Amino acid sequence: MADDMLKLAEVENLVARATDEALDGPEWALNMALCDYANAYQSICDDIVRLLQRQLQSGNPKVTFLALVLTETVVKNGPALIYSSVASRCFLHQVAILSNGSLGVDVQHQALILIRQWADAFQSGAFYDIYQQLQVQGVVFPELENNAPVFTPPSSTTSLKEEMALKPKRHSREQQLQKLHADLKVVQQKIKILRDLYASTQDEKELDDVVDFLRQCQPRMNTLIEGGIMGKVDEYTLEECLNVREDILWQFVM
Repeated sequence: MADDMLKLAEVENLVARATDEALDGPEWALNMALCDYANAYQSICDDIVRLLQRQLQSGNPKVTFLALVLTETVVKNGPALIYSSVASRCFLHQVAILSNGSLGVDVQHQALILIRQWADAFQSGAFYDIYQQLQVQGVVFPELENNAPVFTPPSSTTSLKEEMALKPKRHSREQQLQKLHADLKVVQQKIKILRDLYASTQDEKELDDVVDFLRQCQPRMNTLIEGGIMGKVDEYTLEECLNVREDILWQFVM
């Protein structure tokens, strides 16, 4: 019981810090830390979603926006149990309310993006029902960007926030796939470097940099795999993505 209370307190702290209105924008290290916690202790998934919903009900535009981004991150990178919790009528209704624009354009846009993403990904059930209900009401959903997934691993000299601010260039599908395979090779090279560093443990700074690089790659790998499952990349590429993600995950359980 005491252990459960400690876990809950840690999760509550992570959610509060990741949705702090003093932040300039999403704090990806905190977001991914919450995902790690959800994957490690799946029994607290309901508590995580409850805490997220509380932040969505805050009435503060900044807190609400960050909570929506955090929700998106946890759904994409957390365990399957998160889906059933997020798919509750109560939670989805709260997200739908935020799509009315009462808390500003940023919150409205993010809420609509989430509903559209979930409807496209799951194609049925509560996620799709809420999407259809809003469509019937005349709600116009934004087009999802980057439907053909292109994976660019974060550079060692560019922060994730800076990189996300850069606008992607448009390329043909063949060029995108060529670049994707090249980027996956970069990730594989980083994994090899990490293994070597674990063996030597001589350069802690380089070790931290490589670990941070691979952690930032995790959500992108999951997005790629989602795209592959939906037929947006070929089977060979999907298999390569699955293998690379497995290699990344394995490094963090060693």
